[in-house]
Amino acid sequence: MDIIRVVAIFSVIAGHFFVLNTPFRETVFNVHGMFLQGMSYLLFNAIGVPLFIMMTGFLNAHKIECNWKYYRGGIRVIIAYLFFAVVTILFRRFWMEEDLSWIKWGLKILDFSVIPYGWYIEMWIGLYLLTPFLNLMYKAIPIKRQKQILLVTLFVLTALPDLFNRYGFHLVPGFWQNIYPLTFFFIGSYIREYEPRLTGKNVWMAIAAIILVCAINPIFNMLFVKNHAMIQIVGGSSGVFGTIVAVLMFLLLYKVDIKNYATTAVLKRISLLSLDMYLCCWIFDKLYYPYFLDRYFVSQSQFGKYFFVIVPLVFLSSLVVAQLKEWLFALGGRLLVLKKA
Repeated sequence: MDIIRVVAIFSVIAGHFFVLNTPFRETVFNVHGMFLQGMSYLLFNAIGVPLFIMMTGFLNAHKIECNWKYYRGGIRVIIAYLFFAVVTILFRRFWMEEDLSWIKWGLKILDFSVIPYGWYIEMWIGLYLLTPFLNLMYKAIPIKRQKQILLVTLFVLTALPDLFNRYGFHLVPGFWQNIYPLTFFFIGSYIREYEPRLTGKNVWMAIAAIILVCAINPIFNMLFVKNHAMIQIVGGSSGVFGTIVAVLMFLLLYKVDIKNYATTAVLKRISLLSLDMYLCCWIFDKLYYPYFLDRYFVSQSQFGKYFFVIVPLVFLSSLVVAQLKEWLFALGGRLLVLKKA
C-alpha cells in the first residue's frame, strides 16, 4: 500500500502539470513534442485519485463498527485540512495579495475552496462516514458472482456515461455518474477479499494495455484531428478507459514486495505524509509554475521537458513541508504531555 500511495500522490502532482498549470488542454495538438504529453495526461489523471479511493476500500474493508473509536479516526484528516487551510490563507493573503475578510476566508474553509484542491477532502469525509455501512452492505452479498455484478453495475452507472453522453448525445443513463468514488471503493474491497493477481505473462499484458489505452488520445488526434486542441476521445479518469487503467495499475502494484530496507523506509515515510503533501502542493504549484512559465515557456511542446523539473520540485517541496508539519505536531504533543505531567 505504501507503493500505491507514493505512486498516487506523485500522479496527482504530475497530473496538475497538464490539467491546471500549463495551457496543454488549449494548445493545438502537434505530434512533435506533444505525443508523450498526451499519453501522460491520461495516465496520471487516471491513476492519481482513483488509486487513493481504491486503497480506502482495500484498507477499510473490515471496518463495520459505528462507534466513537471509528469516527475519532477521521479527526486526524480534519485537523490536517484545517492546519493547511490556515497556511494557505496566509499564503494567499500575503503572497498572492488576495484581499478577503476573515469571515470570507472562514466560509472558504467550510466550502473546501480555500485550498483549491480541497474537493478531495470534502469527498473523503462523506466516504469515511459511509464506510461502515458500505462494508455492511458489501458483506451481506452472499456470493462472489453477485459482488461482481455489483461492480459491473457501478461501472455501467458511473463509467459508461463519461464515454457515451458527450457532444450533445445522451445515450445511457447518467444521473448516477458522480457516485464514481463508490465504484473505486468497492473495487478496492473486492481486491482485498479475493486477492486477484497478475503474474507472468499477465503482468506484461497489463502494462501493454495501459500503454495502449494512454496512446489512444494522441493517436486519434494525430490521424483524424487537425489544428485543434487534443480531443479526449477516451474520456476522463472515472470513465471506461480511465477506470481500466486505474484498476490495472492497482493490480500491478499492490502485491509488490520490496526487500531493500532503505527503499522501504523512504516509501513508508512518503506514504505517511501523502495527505499533507496533497494539501500543501497547491502552494508550490503557485510558486513554481509562474516562475518557469514566465522565463522558459515558448510553446507547450517545448515546455514539456520542464515536467521533469517542476513536478519533482513540487513533490519534494511538499514532502519537506509535510515532514515539518509532522515534526511540529509531534513537538506540540510532547509539550502537552509534559505540561499535564
